[in-house]
Amino acid sequence: MGSGSRAASCLCCPFKCLACGLFSCLCSILVSLLVTAGVLALILYFVFRPQMIAATVDSASLAQFALGTPASPALLQYNLTLAMTVRNPNKRVGLYYDGVEALALFDGQRFGFAPLDPFFQGHQASTEVKPAFGGQQVLEGDVTQANLRTQLAGGAVEVEVKLNAKLRVKVWAFKVPGPRARISCPLSLPVPAAANAPAFKPTECKVWF
Repeated sequence: MGSGSRAASCLCCPFKCLACGLFSCLCSILVSLLVTAGVLALILYFVFRPQMIAATVDSASLAQFALGTPASPALLQYNLTLAMTVRNPNKRVGLYYDGVEALALFDGQRFGFAPLDPFFQGHQASTEVKPAFGGQQVLEGDVTQANLRTQLAGGAVEVEVKLNAKLRVKVWAFKVPGPRARISCPLSLPVPAAANAPAFKPTECKVWF
């Protein structure tokens, strides 16, 4: 009785039956594609074992870091150079770094910016980058200015250096767009000519995408 009813319905509405069949077929194809893509992604993961890049600030120097002039008490004058090592730990994946930029911040306020050349890293390769910041910038806020004066008197200042880059991934001969890498390095820097300044220590950076 049920089969006869469906047959009669299809005879009355052939287009409806055709649409239902096409929809069912498309759903089956879509599910198959999703399962295949998931299995392929799992296989590629176990083959390439992607790992997070790593970064270390090996050395850093403040030639100048002074707050205030007679004309502008909130003006920060700075000269900061550093050497950073960026490592690609992956055995089968190469990385292109595009749009590379470095930023220097104090108390969350950016005071320095340095564009850097793009570069490529092969398998398990390391690259040294040397951002340099120099110039002057007004520090906003009485609390931030007081915090800097306190740190200067203590012989060391806390500065954050960030490195941002857009990644491209190279697998065999194929190059595909990758995520945007963000590297953050909290640094404790000796104040120039301070008698009580502690020596700079190499610092591991945080990396996320």
